[in-house]
Order: sequence, then C-alpha cells, then structure tokens
Amino acid sequence: VVLLARAGQDLSRHGLQWSHLGWAYRGADGWRVLHKLNACGSAEGAVYRQGLGEFFLDDLWRFRAGVVVPQRAAQAQLLPLLQDNARATRLHERAYSMVAYPWAQAYQQSNQWAIETFAMAVEPAVHSRAQAQAWLQFKGYEPTVLRIGALTRLGARASAAHIAFDDHPSAKRFADRIETVTVDSVFAWMARSGLGETVQVVQ
Repeated sequence: VVLLARAGQDLSRHGLQWSHLGWAYRGADGWRVLHKLNACGSAEGAVYRQGLGEFFLDDLWRFRAGVVVPQRAAQAQLLPLLQDNARATRLHERAYSMVAYPWAQAYQQSNQWAIETFAMAVEPAVHSRAQAQAWLQFKGYEPTVLRIGALTRLGARASAAHIAFDDHPSAKRFADRIETVTVDSVFAWMARSGLGETVQVVQ
C-alpha cells in the first residue's frame, strides 16, 4: 500500500507541488487506487476505485507521480480496509469543499478523506471524523496555510460550488489564513512522524 499523488493543477503560487492523492494498493487483480473526487466542480464528492491508468488520465498539469510508502504495519492495517467498500467509506462526507478546514466536519476534501481514513485504519479507537482529526493532531499533522484575500474568497465562493470558507474559524479567515489538507503537508508529516518514508518522485 502506498500514498500516490498526481500534479493535476499548477499550485506553485502556493508553494505546492502536488494537487491530489489516493491510496494505491496491490491486490489479486493488480494495482488499484482508492481516492475521493468531486464531479465536475460540484459540491458533492464520492470515493472511487480505479486502475493506475485511470488515476492519471485526467488533464494533468505535469506528468509525474509522488509516492510515499507507509510503515509496514500501517500497510497491513490499510490493505483490508481499502478492499472493503463499507469500511473505506465509513468516514466519507459527501459535502465537498476544495479548501475544507482540517479540524471541522461540515465539508471534506479529497486529501482530507485520505488521511482521516488512514487514522481510522491504524488506530482502532477511531470511529468518527472528529476522532480521526483528534488523532491526526495528536500525531503532529500540520495543515498548509494558504494566504487568500477577502476578494479572492468572495469571487471563488460566488463562482465555484466546490469552494466554501464558512467552516474556517472567523479569526483565521478574516486574517486571510486558510488552512487545508494538501498533499505536500501530508507527505511532510508522514516523513516527520516516521509513519512513512520520504516521497519518491516518478516522472
């Protein structure tokens, strides 16, 4: 089992290399990727199981992949969960925001689903999103802070159904500090915490 990322969008203005990640695993019928997507800019997301080719079929900004290998024990806990539709979607929230606040449950974006599901897989006491987020904080996960001004926020909220800011604490939002789960922050945390290896880039 590995964390697999793609560069679907150019996020370099935010200092980010990757835009989206999923859990890739090797089963009896080959490699599959389980990941969350929202359909055509909509405010609803769903979890998909795809082949490696499908995962990279989107109109990518850059053709390269980022791979992080979790600890062997974590892989053993993740594999049966990823192959079980009910368990893999237990913490899934349909309400989608691309910039969902990491410590709230009103929305859930793709990378957020991936690490919350990871928390549930490796910690038996986790049965809810709130518990998963508490575990992630305990383990030292730190979200990315995006600097997004009020006019940009207003324009994005008015023109894109899949972007919402109302789940962010007012003090942070009014200070233009938008915290969210990014691939880069997940990769850094996995290496820093010892839960996984450093990222390997394939291109």
